[in-house]
Amino acid sequence: MPHDCHSISPIEKIISIISYPTMGIAGLIWYIIACFLHRKLRYFLMYNITQSIIIAIFLAVIKLLSDLILPLISMIPFVDIIAACINFILSIKVLTIPILHLSFSIFQIFLNLLFLYIITGIILGRIFYIPSLTDFCAKIMKSYI
Repeated sequence: MPHDCHSISPIEKIISIISYPTMGIAGLIWYIIACFLHRKLRYFLMYNITQSIIIAIFLAVIKLLSDLILPLISMIPFVDIIAACINFILSIKVLTIPILHLSFSIFQIFLNLLFLYIITGIILGRIFYIPSLTDFCAKIMKSYI
C-alpha cells in the first residue's frame, strides 16, 4: 500500500476508526471539510473512509433483502428451510452478555469481529487484507493515488 505506517497521524487513525461504527458518515463529513479547505486526504484515511462506506452499502443491501425477500421465500415449501437458516444467521441471538444487557446474532458477531480486525490494522497503521473487500476498495482507490 502506498503509505508509510509511521507517517499516519493520530487524527487520521481516529477518523478512520470512527468511520466504521458511523457507517462512513464521520469520514464523509471529514472529506467534505477537506474539500472546502482545498486539501487532499491521504491515501490511508481515504481508503478507510471508502471501505467503511462500501461496508455500509453492503449492510443496507443485506437489510433490504432480509426485510423484503425472506418473508416472500419463507412462504415457498422447501425453500422456507433456507429462509429459516438465513433468518437464524441474521437475527436469532446466540450470544448474550447479561451484565451489559447485550445480545448478538451470528451475523452481528461476525461483523463485530470484522470491525475489530479492521480497527486493529488502523491502530497499527496498516490496511489488513479482507478477501474481495480489499481488492474492490483498492480498485476504487486506484484513481485517488
